[in-house]
Amino acid sequence: MATRRLPSSPYGLSTFNTNSRALPAHSCPEPILIHVLSFTRLIGAGAPCRRLPTVAASQRKGHPMVGILAYFEEWSVRPGDPVRMAVSTRLDTVRATLERLVTGPGAAGESKIGTEARADILDTEFEGRWQETAVGSYALLPLPAKLAKPAELTVHTWIWPTVPQWETRQTVWSIDDGALSLVIENGVLSLLADGESVLSSSARILSRKWYSVAVVIDATTTRLDVTQIGGLIGETSSVDKGPQTTLPETSKLMLAGASVDRIGAPVAPYNGKIDTPTLYATALDATAIAAIRGGDGPAPDAAWLADRDFASLTLSGDGDTPDGTLVNGVERAVTGHNWDGHSDSFIETPGEYRALQFHEDDMVDSGWDYDLTFTLPDDLPSGMYCVKFEADASTERYPLFVRGAKGETADTLFLVPTNTYLAYANERLAKLDFSTVMAHEQQPHPDDVFLFETPELGRSCYDTHTDGSVCRYSSRRRPIIQVRPGFPNWLTGSYRHFPVDTYFIEWLEQRGAPYHIATDEDFEREGRDLLDRYKVVVTGSHPEYLTREGRAILDAYLRAGGKLMYLGGNGFYWVTSRDPERPWIIEVRRDNSGTRCWDAPAGERGHVLTNEQGGIWKNRGLGPHSLVGIGFCAEGWSEGCGYRRRPESYEGIGAKLFDGIEEEIVGDFGYVLGGAVGDEFDRYDTALGSPEHAVHLASSTGVGREYIHVVEEQNVGLPDQGGDAQPDLVRSDIVWFPIGKGSVLSIGSMTVASSMAWNGFDNNMAKLVDNALDLMLKGEA
Repeated sequence: MATRRLPSSPYGLSTFNTNSRALPAHSCPEPILIHVLSFTRLIGAGAPCRRLPTVAASQRKGHPMVGILAYFEEWSVRPGDPVRMAVSTRLDTVRATLERLVTGPGAAGESKIGTEARADILDTEFEGRWQETAVGSYALLPLPAKLAKPAELTVHTWIWPTVPQWETRQTVWSIDDGALSLVIENGVLSLLADGESVLSSSARILSRKWYSVAVVIDATTTRLDVTQIGGLIGETSSVDKGPQTTLPETSKLMLAGASVDRIGAPVAPYNGKIDTPTLYATALDATAIAAIRGGDGPAPDAAWLADRDFASLTLSGDGDTPDGTLVNGVERAVTGHNWDGHSDSFIETPGEYRALQFHEDDMVDSGWDYDLTFTLPDDLPSGMYCVKFEADASTERYPLFVRGAKGETADTLFLVPTNTYLAYANERLAKLDFSTVMAHEQQPHPDDVFLFETPELGRSCYDTHTDGSVCRYSSRRRPIIQVRPGFPNWLTGSYRHFPVDTYFIEWLEQRGAPYHIATDEDFEREGRDLLDRYKVVVTGSHPEYLTREGRAILDAYLRAGGKLMYLGGNGFYWVTSRDPERPWIIEVRRDNSGTRCWDAPAGERGHVLTNEQGGIWKNRGLGPHSLVGIGFCAEGWSEGCGYRRRPESYEGIGAKLFDGIEEEIVGDFGYVLGGAVGDEFDRYDTALGSPEHAVHLASSTGVGREYIHVVEEQNVGLPDQGGDAQPDLVRSDIVWFPIGKGSVLSIGSMTVASSMAWNGFDNNMAKLVDNALDLMLKGEA
């Protein structure tokens, strides 16, 4: 199939050169591997990673494209609920109004955002102000009274620094806000007293190696004992001595920072792991330090139990040691210095998972004050709404999901894939080169560039931290730049995710019948009590991230008689966990399989929040094929295509679904990539769990070489895995099948909605979906 170059991006930008920006001399400690396409060209080995900007957030100018940043305390609410928003802007006065979203964005560059004003609910002005965000994780560990005024002191830790070579000072631990602290600079460990150097290690510290580090202070000397664990390269040990150090009154130990600044961020944050910090009110000799390294040291005077309650933010003190607190996204259930590889489960071998991992750019809650509060009326219809902010020349909209009032129902429920929105929230992949799988120029939107430079907005589960470590958590308690109406996407050259899902809203609005919406979080929390109120559930374009609870609820709903229209691609793919105490946070640990943007570090596949193995649901025996009849098989971002009808579409249930459609090809048009088949899509395959009794109605007409077969279906890396060479495997399908008392219609592509919206929904793809919903509502499909 000949490949047509799609139009260039509508953003009015020159092509973004990812190598045009001057980068620091250091580079990531290991290659950032983008397995998503099995293309080494995506990003080369040893790719540089940017340091955090040195300019404080409070000193930066307001960004011209995102003049008003905001987020909701809860982005899914009911009629009658209060709504609270946190807002940050450098603009003087901001007007806020509520709108109901009723259309999708139209064609790329059209900037069509159809809304209905609800000024009767919200129309107010307030004074703008800039709100700062604390970035960086750390631990605060109060010390017991026996260590308050020690004559001698030993502090022992195991450390695994990720970027010790950085010139910027990183504080491993600090006693009483820097009165005594252990720091790393330029690969050298140093002990500081009130910020002044006491002594430094002669052994250079290497990246991602475990070290036993003991600081010993007695009446005459200070000793720094450093030993690399299992060391094969570099200087594996050193013992350095310096003058006696005056011991401070010790009330608290801070890990991964010298102190906490006025907004709650760590000063001189540390990147890496810290395992089993212990303190002794005596100066241990070399024999005792060696015994600690061997796992049989003296009893400490302060220690914490990090081998239990892995999801907790509290680190339980051992004995009379007070409990400590983990702040701003400290990672747990990561391998410690003694992990031997026999088990990769923190449940089976908790003693090998005592380490805590810190990053200077961790952030799971912006922590802003809520500047805007209003209450929804009790009779407000369910749907997608937006708070529209206007100030000077800046206009921003942030979506609010209003589900049905308690006890109310409608025939149809649109299930908003908010887990996917969170997983991709503020992703920074536009920095990478995807040109091998795109037919249009890669042109990030100015707001994408803004994200590159703004660590305070947090990262996605597709990114890596500044030290090259993987990002495993995402939160909605922060501004999410891409989840806004009409936000253009650099990868498709038009739209993706939330803006595409608004085409479904426009379709439901045009049908005229009442409908409700609910988020992933809603249906996981309320379960069958929510879904059973609706005859038909319609998915969004990319419901990729599914919790175990969510899958079980959907399966039970269908078997009890529910109907599901899966109108997306790459759905129900990744194992996902939600924090039960902080439901605005999700966890994704990708394992070492599936089409992915990073590998789980060795031994760290287990989800802390649910105690289950991460990865793709297929490898847990719960793949999408057995739920919706099809499963993810390919992705690419060149010209899409339509579906060619199969004989089954002309008889039985197929004839009903295609009633009024004369064309053999459906959906060979659309606002995203030019067709109903594009971006990421799914294939019917009984060998992978698709039901044999499913009616296979249509298959894609064929895509180009830029569409690549997923890696999990390839045992050996081979050339020619694109759509032109593997049309039987790189294929999207339409299937219908009964399951229990219910049924499923699956049209497996992320661009279906944009095809439906073509020509004002007057087309054969929209007709097919209309027919399907009508038949399901009447119980005829």
